[in-house]
Amino acid sequence: MSNLIPDWAQRTLTGEALFALIILGGALALALLVHPLVSRVAKMFTRKTKTTLDDLLIDAIQAPLFVFILIQGLYLAASSISVLHDTQGGVTKTWLVIMFVILMVAATRVIRAFITWYGQEIAVKTKSNMDEKLLPIVRRVLTVLIYAIGGLLILDNLGLELSPLIAGLGLGGLAVALALQPMLSNFVASAAMVSDRAISVGDFVELQGGPSGTIQDIGWRSTKIVTPVGNLVSIPNSKLADTIFTNYDIPTKDVAVVLNCGVSYESNLAQVEQTALEVAQGLVKDLPDTVIFKTFEPVLRFREFGDSNITFVLVVKAVDRVQSFLVTHELVKRLHERFGKDGIEINYPVRKLVYAQDGKKPVASAGKRSASSDRTGVLGAPDVDMDADA
Repeated sequence: MSNLIPDWAQRTLTGEALFALIILGGALALALLVHPLVSRVAKMFTRKTKTTLDDLLIDAIQAPLFVFILIQGLYLAASSISVLHDTQGGVTKTWLVIMFVILMVAATRVIRAFITWYGQEIAVKTKSNMDEKLLPIVRRVLTVLIYAIGGLLILDNLGLELSPLIAGLGLGGLAVALALQPMLSNFVASAAMVSDRAISVGDFVELQGGPSGTIQDIGWRSTKIVTPVGNLVSIPNSKLADTIFTNYDIPTKDVAVVLNCGVSYESNLAQVEQTALEVAQGLVKDLPDTVIFKTFEPVLRFREFGDSNITFVLVVKAVDRVQSFLVTHELVKRLHERFGKDGIEINYPVRKLVYAQDGKKPVASAGKRSASSDRTGVLGAPDVDMDADA
């Protein structure tokens, strides 16, 4: 540094002090020049961009840059005074500590600018409010991490032994991690679900072996579901992430309503098909806000010869999972009423009884398989004497 000091400034203490003031004044002038240059000239270019990230970054580094230039000038000014040469080591350490602090403040301000930009331009476009809840936590964690690293560097610059401190921090961190393991697992699971876009607020989900309902809130610890009967269920995110669940709102909200039914063997199947489809189409006309009809026509398919009936499935589409319950209710009610009017029978399960009469071989007897038969018909045989000889 002494090589850079002019001869006139090295001769007397007054000259050194004057040179130091010149350096300090130059640093102040440079700082005052750079500050408006960054705030005005740079923003002329950033206004032309669509994003606000560059504007936020400029605002973040303005103040640290101003202080950085002043501290550099102050350090050079102090180094030019020969009286302070004996304390140059302390001056240098102090300068380094201040530099670390400025860098830490600048880094935290830059991170805050990125998080603010993400919250204003990205998070508002997502369906979930999980981003807004995670951003403050991420900002705090990164801030603590930056100051922790900066603090260790400052202590190392001051000549303190860091090995025992790092060992102690390692043991303490392990204990804290074990204590916070459930909380951390829930936090990581919530972040994973949001990033995978598996669920969002407002989706109707059904857990395997668990409740079903509409997602009300996705927190960093748990997810809250409102069941169809109005109860609130809180599920830890770690358990929800490990559970098989069905999201009825992805990829579309419409849900196929599959109604299983059956008619007696004596029924005219062509009539059954026509009648059931008429009922389904009537439901479409009466409930246009509940049933999808423009892109999907009701479908009936016979399935098998059952024990008592020929079974079939009737398929219509509801606008969402919640409305599917109303669609099922109306289909069952209207099919039962229409089948009764048209004489189409839905049999009860029947039982065949085998009994002996007058010492003869056992004879099988079954009543008429009809829903309108009497009690003996339901059992599949007329009244018999259960004490008869076998």
